[in-house]
Amino acid sequence: MVLLQTLAGVPADKRTARYRCVLVAARDGLPVHTAEGTVEGMILEAPRGTGGFGYDPLFYLLELDRTMAEIDLETKLSLSHRGRAFRALLSMLRV
Repeated sequence: MVLLQTLAGVPADKRTARYRCVLVAARDGLPVHTAEGTVEGMILEAPRGTGGFGYDPLFYLLELDRTMAEIDLETKLSLSHRGRAFRALLSMLRV
């Protein structure tokens, strides 16, 4: 995996990572609301877990002591950057 090759030799404290999602609601082609969601983590030296896709097996969640690929779907949805952005956007649209 190119990411692991690129980070080879980089110490753990320098392997911080962030998943980020930005959503925009538009009307007539013009932005009305913008919402963002993020999840903080770090990139491991080797993949762990079988769930998810992409970087999930490498994206380590410090507070859970697991990668995104090791957590159940319900937990992942509650933490995900996409879910956070979507919930924030929905709250703006309900006003």
